[in-house]
Amino acid sequence: MRRVFGRRATPAPRNTRHQGGDDRPRGAARNPSQDAILGSSRDAMSDAVQGPSPDAVPDAAQGFSSDAVLGSSSGGAVGEAVWDTHRPRRRVLAVVRNLASATRMLDVLPVLHGDPRIGVEFTVSEGSAFGRELPELLRDIDARVVPWRAAVRGGYHLALATSANGGLHRLRPTPVVVMPHGAGHNRLVEAASGSADVASGLAPGQLLHRGRVVPARLVLAHEEQLARLRRSCPPAARVALVAGDPCFDRMTASLPLRDRFRRALGVRAGQRLVVLTSTWNGGSVFGRMPHLLARLTAELPVDEYRVAMALHPNVWDRHGAYQIEGWLAEALNAGLLLVPPRDGWRAALVAADAVVGDHGSVTYYAAALGRPTLLAAFADDEVDPASPMAELGCVLPRFRPSEGLRGQLEKLTVPVDVPNAIGMRGQAAENLRELLYEMLSLEPPANPARLRPVPPPVPRGARAVTALNVQGEVRDGHIRLDRYPAILDDHAPDLLDDPHLVVDEGEADERLLSSADVFVRTEPPEDPEAWGVDVLARYRGAEVAAAALEDGATLVVLRDGTQARFEGADASLCASAAYVLLVSGRPLAGSFTVAAGLREFRVHVSPPPPRNRGSR
Repeated sequence: MRRVFGRRATPAPRNTRHQGGDDRPRGAARNPSQDAILGSSRDAMSDAVQGPSPDAVPDAAQGFSSDAVLGSSSGGAVGEAVWDTHRPRRRVLAVVRNLASATRMLDVLPVLHGDPRIGVEFTVSEGSAFGRELPELLRDIDARVVPWRAAVRGGYHLALATSANGGLHRLRPTPVVVMPHGAGHNRLVEAASGSADVASGLAPGQLLHRGRVVPARLVLAHEEQLARLRRSCPPAARVALVAGDPCFDRMTASLPLRDRFRRALGVRAGQRLVVLTSTWNGGSVFGRMPHLLARLTAELPVDEYRVAMALHPNVWDRHGAYQIEGWLAEALNAGLLLVPPRDGWRAALVAADAVVGDHGSVTYYAAALGRPTLLAAFADDEVDPASPMAELGCVLPRFRPSEGLRGQLEKLTVPVDVPNAIGMRGQAAENLRELLYEMLSLEPPANPARLRPVPPPVPRGARAVTALNVQGEVRDGHIRLDRYPAILDDHAPDLLDDPHLVVDEGEADERLLSSADVFVRTEPPEDPEAWGVDVLARYRGAEVAAAALEDGATLVVLRDGTQARFEGADASLCASAAYVLLVSGRPLAGSFTVAAGLREFRVHVSPPPPRNRGSR
C-alpha cells in the first residue's frame, strides 16, 4: 500500500493483505508480469488519491486555525482559533448521511479515541432522503458539526464516510476512506447507485466521478466483496482492502454480556426472546406484513416468550416515532419491546433466542451470530444474486403463513452453512486503526486498538400487560396456567378452548373491563378487602378479585364473600389459581404447585387473619 501523504512505498498494514490488485499470500514472490500489473495499479491508485501531504495542509504547528477554515460552522468568524484550548495536529472529517451511516461511523471512530493529536468533526453529506433524525443524534453526542458547504472547502487531513453516496468527490483534495454501513454490499438500490444490477456501494456511479475514483481507500468486510468489485468497477478495486466488520466484532465481543442484556429487556429465566427485524421499503417484513408483529405477540404465551421489534433506522426517519408507536400500539400494549433506532438492536441480537427477519443486514448478522432465524419476507429482486445475502435466502427456512408461528419457531435450529460476508473477524479495530494512522502519517499509539462493547438495550414505550386470556387446569394438586395477551385475541381467535379473562384494575378498555372474570390489583390498596368487594360490585360478571398485600401475599375475594390469603406467587398468578379452583369446585385451602411457562411456584392458601383484614 502506498502512503497517502508520503512518497515512499511501505508494506501493507498488518492483517490487511487482501487488497485490490494483489491477492498474493504475504511473503510470496511475484513474477515479472505481476509486477507490471501491480505497478500500473499503484499508479492508478496514486492518481485517485489526491489528498494533501502534511506539508501541504497546515497543522497546529504551522498556525492552523480550524475556525479560520470553517468560518461560520460554529457561528464564529475567521481568526477565532485564539479561543481553542487544544489544537490537534491532524483533522479528521466524519461524513454521515443518515442515521444508519451515523451509527456505523460511531462504531469506527473509537479506534482514534485517546489520541490528542487527532481531532474529529462531523458533517452531513447532501441529498439523503433519510436525514431527519441526524441532527438529534449529533446533538445528543455533542459533536462539533460542520456545514457541508464548509466541509467541501477542505482543510482536513482525512475524511471518513460510511456511505458512498452524497457527493464525496466534492471533498477533494481531502482523501476519503469509504466504509460500508451494513453487512457488506447486498442491496440493489438503483436510486442510490444508478445501477439496477450492481449492489449499492460497489457501483461505478457511486465510486467514480468523471472517470476518477472518488475514495482514496475503499474498505470492505470480506474478500467476496472485492471479487464483485473487480467485476463491477475495476478502477475502484485498486484502492480497496478487506479489513473486517467493526459492527459484527462489537457484537461478538459483547456475547459475554448476554445475561445482562436479557435482564435489561425484562426477559426472565425460562423465557425465550424472539426478535422481529425489518429492513426498510415495501419489500421488508414490516412493509409486506405489518400485522405479523401483532400475530407473533398474540400466539406466544407471555410466561414463555418475550417479543422485541428492531426496525431499520430509515423506517423511523421516514415515518417518525409517533406514527410507528401508533401502528404498533396493540402489540406494545401486549408487551412488545420496541428497540430504538440508534442503539439496542445489536444487544437485542446478542440476547435473542430466535430471530424473524427479511433481507436486511440485521437478519444476516443474526444468522452469523448463530441465532436460529426464520425469513418472514425476502425481496429477491432487491438483492444482488451474487451476494451472500442471496445465498442466505436459499439457506434459511421461510415463514409459512398458514401454520402457527409458535410451532415454526420451536422447529428452528442454529443455522448452518451461513455464507460468509465477514472476513478477519475480531481484527477490524486493529486493521482500521493501522490504515487510518498510515493515511494520517502518524505512528499509532502503543496500546492495542479496541472497540467498545455494545450498550445495554433500552426499549421504547415498554408497557405492562393489563389483560390476559388464561387457560387453566388443576390436577392432583398441580395448577397449570397458559397466559396470552387478551388485547390481541382477534389475531389468534382459536388459540384457547375456554379461557378466563384476567384484567388489571389499570386497564382502560371498557370492553375488557365488562368481560373480566378476574380483577387484579398489583399495588397494595389501603383496604384490600374493601377494594375487592367494591370492584366485584361494579363489575357483575367477575367472580374473583385479588389484591397484593404489603407483605407480598395476595388477598383473594370471591363474589360469595369468601376470602383467602395466597402466598408464594404474584397477585395475577394467585388470582388465576383461585379462579381455576373455584370453577373446578375445589375449596380455597391447602397447598398447590402453580406452573406458568417453565416457572413453578408452591402456593399456600389459608384464611386471612381476622384482625389483619384491610391492614397494611
